[in-house]
Amino acid sequence: MRDEETAELVIDRLLRALAAQLDTSGCPALTAGAVEALADLSRAQADVIFGQAGHLVHYGADTEPLKALIGAITAIQRDEAPADAVVKPGDEVRLVGEVPESLADYDETWLRETTFVVRYVGR
Repeated sequence: MRDEETAELVIDRLLRALAAQLDTSGCPALTAGAVEALADLSRAQADVIFGQAGHLVHYGADTEPLKALIGAITAIQRDEAPADAVVKPGDEVRLVGEVPESLADYDETWLRETTFVVRYVGR
């Protein structure tokens, strides 16, 4: 097993554990320590967390706890966004204008019909 595969499996397990903890708590909210640990994520860190969580939601069996965890992390990112930001984490958006080079391999019709949820906005 490659180091990347091992890291992905560990992240999967940690995300499932956090989601399960959140799901079984009396109040479905992250603790202050969890919020502090997840606050001020960089783009790369958010990409790893949301990429793995999205993969689990897409292919996992019990997705509701994971969706709640994704929502809780998004709420932290949203609270940290500037009040006057045009787009914030959690906003639903659609692709308009020119298709970015990073999405050139996707079907343009599908891209324009898909509603995306913002998970990270840089400063």
